[in-house]
Amino acid sequence: MCFYNLTNSFFSILPNDYERKLKDEIYGCFKHIGIPIETIYNMPIQDRRYFIMKHNAEQEQLNKEAEAARTASTGGYRNNGNLNSFAKLEQMNNRRGG
Repeated sequence: MCFYNLTNSFFSILPNDYERKLKDEIYGCFKHIGIPIETIYNMPIQDRRYFIMKHNAEQEQLNKEAEAARTASTGGYRNNGNLNSFAKLEQMNNRRGG
């Protein structure tokens, strides 16, 4: 009876979505990082979370570099609006016949 009460009270302090978050971490390590599932199950929690943090930081850096390359390839016209202003002036000149 005492063991049941201790066990029941221990699991009641865990958040309701603990199992889902745990499974999400395991899935992410397996799917995106490529760690074998057996290794993930035997890995300490702090190690698993470290690998997730490092992977996320690398992905954010890659996303920033890709965005910088994408904006650099447009020549900057999209950001400063010079092309739109030039196009409007040309349209006005064409309407006037000039």
